[in-house]
Amino acid sequence: MKKPIRVLIVDDCKVTTQLLYAILSNETDIEVVGCAQNGQMAIKLVKELKPDLITMDIYMPVMDGVEATRAIMQQCPTPIIIISSHANERQTELTFSALQAGALSIIEKPERVLHDGFDKLQKHIVNSVRALSEVKVVSRRSPLPAESQIKSTGATVSAIKIIALGSSTGGPEALNYIISALPASFPVPLVITQHITEGFLPGLVHWLQHKTSLVLEIAENNQKLLPGHVYFAPDNHHLLIKREVIPIAVLESSPPIGHFRPSITPLFSSLAKNYPESAIGGLLTGMGGDGAPGLLEMRQAGCITFAQSKETSVVFGMPAVALSIKATDLSIDLEKIPEFLTKLL
Repeated sequence: MKKPIRVLIVDDCKVTTQLLYAILSNETDIEVVGCAQNGQMAIKLVKELKPDLITMDIYMPVMDGVEATRAIMQQCPTPIIIISSHANERQTELTFSALQAGALSIIEKPERVLHDGFDKLQKHIVNSVRALSEVKVVSRRSPLPAESQIKSTGATVSAIKIIALGSSTGGPEALNYIISALPASFPVPLVITQHITEGFLPGLVHWLQHKTSLVLEIAENNQKLLPGHVYFAPDNHHLLIKREVIPIAVLESSPPIGHFRPSITPLFSSLAKNYPESAIGGLLTGMGGDGAPGLLEMRQAGCITFAQSKETSVVFGMPAVALSIKATDLSIDLEKIPEFLTKLL
């Protein structure tokens, strides 16, 4: 019989700790082996208990979640899920700092059992614990320094008019690496659908903006998409692209696809339809198979498609599905994606 997943809960709030304990202990394949009220205690318990995964709060006395994550990743690397609210800009900023320090994912903090969406959140927490407990944590990849950013090719105007990326678990750090390496003179718009807990997207965009000369925005309906800009699908809307003189963003509130809104698939499908042979699509790290059918449509329309490699994906889910259905034959290491994109333009 397979051993249960051993989880350490780190949170100074008794209510949150009790909720997480109840959610996780209800599963036969998960065992809560300990609880810590601050980061310093967490480091001690990680060394003693050697859990398979840690759920980590951000704001705590003595030592916060960012410092604890950094110390744990240096001393005893263990998969960490940040359990946080997006109550204010400072908290959101710290949450993404924890991702950069080595945490794998962000999940909304459960507040009370009877609020709308609790069942969905409970399922998301459990599924994330199962998936991420098996991740072999690696050292963080540092973004390239500004002077090392990839230079634009200076070649004649390419047939490529737009690039789209889709990402989920592990995506924020992958996007950080890619976006920070692209030149400010990037000659086409970059559009991204990132699965992220509702309310955290503005914080992600703000965090990434500090690391690039490109202009980062959350897409608006009927917005013109400009070169040197990066556009993110907003919460609760699918992002599609229509073709005019320049690309135009279209936001749709149609039903979720595979429980996702935004879903990556509509973005890729719209490019297959409106930008055949003139778009690039890439699927980055993430659980599940969202985006793969749309990427296949792009390939069939003559677009360039690729998937992040297994070796550099936090979770090799979406890229694996894309490769298995022949949506692409290209499996590219994260470190090589910025140069791959730039050379095609």
